[in-house]
Amino acid sequence: MSGALAFHVARSLLGSCRRMGISALRLRWAGVAAIAAGALLAASAAIAASSVTKHFIGFFKVPAGQTRMLSIPYPDALEYGNATYSGRDIVRAVKFGPKLRAPDLTKVRILYAGSVQGGSSFEVRAHNANAAGTAAVRVEVIATTVEQLPHS
Repeated sequence: MSGALAFHVARSLLGSCRRMGISALRLRWAGVAAIAAGALLAASAAIAASSVTKHFIGFFKVPAGQTRMLSIPYPDALEYGNATYSGRDIVRAVKFGPKLRAPDLTKVRILYAGSVQGGSSFEVRAHNANAAGTAAVRVEVIATTVEQLPHS
C-alpha cells in the first residue's frame, strides 16, 4: 500500500470513528491490542510447532592395539511415535605423560556406529591401531532424541 493511499484510508477511518463517537486515542489503543493479539497468536503457534532435543553422553577409553564398545540409550527411547533418533562419536587424545607417546588419531577406526536393541540404544565400536607404548584414545558417544511437540 502506498503512503498516500494509507494516509487516505487512515483519514477516512478516523472520520468514520469520530462520527460514531470513538476518539482517536481509543482507536489507537484498539490497534495496539489487535497487534498484540496477533503477536500472541503467532507465538503460541510457534510454541506448538517446536521440538525438544535431549542428549545422553558417554565416554570410554580405547588402549593401544585394542577394541572397545559402548552402548548409550536414547533419551525417552521409543516413547513417542514422532521422535527422531541420532547419534555421533568423537575421538580425542587423552593426556599422556613422559612414559607414553601421543596417539595418532588417524589410526583409530570406528568399526560400527548405529542403533541397536530395536532402536532404543546407540552403539559405537572402536579399534585403536596405535602401537604399544602409545597413550589411549578417548571416544565420546552422544545419543540424541528430538521430540516434536505436541507429543503424539
